[in-house]
Amino acid sequence: MTLLSPVHSYINAGLQKSDIYKGNNNKTGIYKWTHVISGKSYVGSAINLSNRFRNYYSLAYLKREITKNKSMIYKALLKYGHSSFKLDILEYCSPNVLIEREQHYFDQLKPEYNILKVAGSSFGFKHSEVTKFKIAANNAKAKSVIVTNNKTGEVKSFISIKKAAKFVSIDYSYLVKIIKTHEIYIGKIYTITKK
Repeated sequence: MTLLSPVHSYINAGLQKSDIYKGNNNKTGIYKWTHVISGKSYVGSAINLSNRFRNYYSLAYLKREITKNKSMIYKALLKYGHSSFKLDILEYCSPNVLIEREQHYFDQLKPEYNILKVAGSSFGFKHSEVTKFKIAANNAKAKSVIVTNNKTGEVKSFISIKKAAKFVSIDYSYLVKIIKTHEIYIGKIYTITKK
């Protein structure tokens, strides 16, 4: 395994919160949380890192999300506190290669806190019956989206995220999560945005 040299390292994520926000505002990239005692890590990516980190620092957000899914990193942050974690920015990159780069770090680092082992998919993840019900209920609140072909520039409009997900052959629940969190999905072939 090649030794990694992060772009930025925040040794105490609890004390360096404001530095983390300022240093990553409007930047796209890959990050890694590491529990300093156990060495266990989590790799993630975001179109806007600063916005993503605001979720990590919101205790209400973490608690709410844990009731929806079994996120190990959220549970660990709540259990040990942010000061027990180091945060590394592994690299900044353009949005169109974000998922590909995240997968590179999954493969290289084998992060223990990641439930999903494939970047950009829900492979290996099983929803609880309650979550399945909520997803089905949300179908009634369809959100219109625009799908742009990154190679040809062709634009298509869809009345729901579900129809767009089917068109681009991507997991529906994953796409909903990305659109909800980042308001944009940028893949190798398609970019999807809310209308």
